[in-house]
Amino acid sequence: NTFHLMLRPGTDIIQQHGDLHDFIGWSKPILTDSGGFQVFSLGAMRKISEEGVKFRSPVDGAEVFLGPESAIAVQQKLGADIIMVFDECTPYPATETEARKSMELSLRWAKRCHEAHADHRAALFGIVQGGMHKYLREASLTGLIEQGYRGYAIGGLSVGE
Repeated sequence: NTFHLMLRPGTDIIQQHGDLHDFIGWSKPILTDSGGFQVFSLGAMRKISEEGVKFRSPVDGAEVFLGPESAIAVQQKLGADIIMVFDECTPYPATETEARKSMELSLRWAKRCHEAHADHRAALFGIVQGGMHKYLREASLTGLIEQGYRGYAIGGLSVGE
């Protein structure tokens, strides 16, 4: 996961070995998550804003910022083959209003990720959010398709949806 790798061992150490493939001795494709799940899982240690998320590091308690652009930059530095947009994992359960706000934030962050990714060789995947609300899932997918990604993932499945 991008969040954990940037904290320990850190992108600088990984880059000293080449990239993540070299660091772990793996020649096959690697997919990295953006750190969006930590937005959900580190609930008490994070603050979400339009810019991104401020976390308290589980390693040393230091404040760490991760936003759409930095999440993409870290994944690119890691040398992953497939990278994910930075998203907010909609909590479960969530009201329709909470799910809509979360999905809309994720779409805005996805657009910023897409712009930051530019023409990098890694395949950038969008993540469909919207909680348990079918029409929100469809709106999320439509928005991501309009932005244009090489692939799509379904968000929220790890939190009980």
